[in-house]
Amino acid sequence: MNLGDRAWQLMLDLTKFHSISQSPGESRIAREIHSRLANLPYFQLYPSQLRLQPIAAPNNPAVVAALVRGKGRTGIILLNHHDVVDIEDYGIYKELAFAPLELTRSLDPGILPPAARGDLLRGDWVFGRGTMDMLYGLALQLALTEAKAASGDFAGNILFVSVPDEENNSLGMRHAIGVIREFQQVYGLDFAAAVNCEPHGYDGEDHVIQTGSDGKLLPLICCFGRETHAGALYDGLNPYLLLAEVIRMLELNPGFSDACAGEYTYPPTVLRGGDLKKGYNVSTPPAAWACFNIFTLAASPREIMAKLVRLCQQAVANGVASFHRSAAAWQSISGTNLTLPEIQPQVLTFSDLWQQCLRAHGESFVREIDSFAAQLVKKEPDLQRLTLELIQRVHRYSPDDSPKIVIALAPPFYPPVRNRRQTEKELRVMAAVKNLQNFAREEGVDLGHKEYHRGISDLSYCLLQDAGEVVDTLKANCPLWDRGYHLPLEDLAALDAPAVNLGPWGRDLHKFTERIHAPFAKEMLPQLLTALVENLLTQNK
Repeated sequence: MNLGDRAWQLMLDLTKFHSISQSPGESRIAREIHSRLANLPYFQLYPSQLRLQPIAAPNNPAVVAALVRGKGRTGIILLNHHDVVDIEDYGIYKELAFAPLELTRSLDPGILPPAARGDLLRGDWVFGRGTMDMLYGLALQLALTEAKAASGDFAGNILFVSVPDEENNSLGMRHAIGVIREFQQVYGLDFAAAVNCEPHGYDGEDHVIQTGSDGKLLPLICCFGRETHAGALYDGLNPYLLLAEVIRMLELNPGFSDACAGEYTYPPTVLRGGDLKKGYNVSTPPAAWACFNIFTLAASPREIMAKLVRLCQQAVANGVASFHRSAAAWQSISGTNLTLPEIQPQVLTFSDLWQQCLRAHGESFVREIDSFAAQLVKKEPDLQRLTLELIQRVHRYSPDDSPKIVIALAPPFYPPVRNRRQTEKELRVMAAVKNLQNFAREEGVDLGHKEYHRGISDLSYCLLQDAGEVVDTLKANCPLWDRGYHLPLEDLAALDAPAVNLGPWGRDLHKFTERIHAPFAKEMLPQLLTALVENLLTQNK
């Protein structure tokens, strides 16, 4: 069986595990991958080069890592994730979501969007959850690892790494960093690249190879108001008035789109939000909050935080003006004279708030917050909710209880990575990309090049660029930093593996019409991945 057919069969086998992120299936698939590798003669001979690393989290997820050693120190990380997003959007086809061939045969073309209907009728696309994102990429990397393990002598080293939780908080990759680093140190590996097989084409592009991955910040903006009864509305300030202005100004704001090397990120959007009321009553809430997704390519966390401060200052001005306009209009129509409170909310970063509290209460404040965080983390796995709880707790110690906006950074954080053509490694990767494009052209495929894989990926955790500026801002403004969220930044920097993404051609990421182009996946991609890996390994001889 050739590499493509082997990978295709593996993909069909792996979809049966229903490996939805943070579910029991995510745990089962990790053990299945490990079991398949453990049964290979190579890993029976070298068991210390195969690792199943459980993670202390619900449903017992695990990282799988397997090292196939060849000649020399040069290594390639084959990086993939074995979790998939949920299947709630499949409707009447939910029972077939993890049976790609049966689902494809059963789909009614009449209910599909035009593009998906056309692909179904052409007959060379296979539908199903995980087909494109990213069980076929996993399967192909697994098949290549199997082949290398059986091949005997070859140049370089292959480190296969399969992680859980990529679709949520990248818990798997954050634990995998230490595992990869251990292999690197024990066997003296020098990584030429980290090669991911995330899909391409879902945003309408043709075949591409990507040499970077965009970053992501998740600002949590918490607006503290002044509580009042709804029957005495102008005696206080509803924090939703401030939050509404923040959302109005930041949601879809192209001024927060980042640009680099001719590429542009999508603008921010709210991913979740709410308030701090424990239940219903007729009082306004003490605080309201929202988390915003902000993609980055080149902008630093420091730059983004500065822009957010300026935006929130304008939101405060708008909110206060709206409050006074409303009060004036209500007094006019009701004939009532109001005594309005003085309201001039501050805008603080979390670092500003922390320093205020530290000056007021000293080191006892730090000890109390650390103790509170330690207890909270044991009970609450939700990183964004943990961040909110810590902001609220710190705010209790503020010497100023007047209305304010606090801007913090919630996990997960993804640093952007890009091939800057500055180091010898980066230049070798670009040479390998050029060689691969020539090879693809000879095979009748026009393989383009993009600077970034878009939509974030675990490639962000294979090296660290601009470390100093990143670390300073994150540590100061992420309440959970080292209190429940940890990035081993020194290990991450030591990996020093330039990013490459080369995956299957697919469409409709995270939708019920998710699908993969079978001919490219089975026939062309295995040739391309094999050629890329061999080129990267032999360039360093």
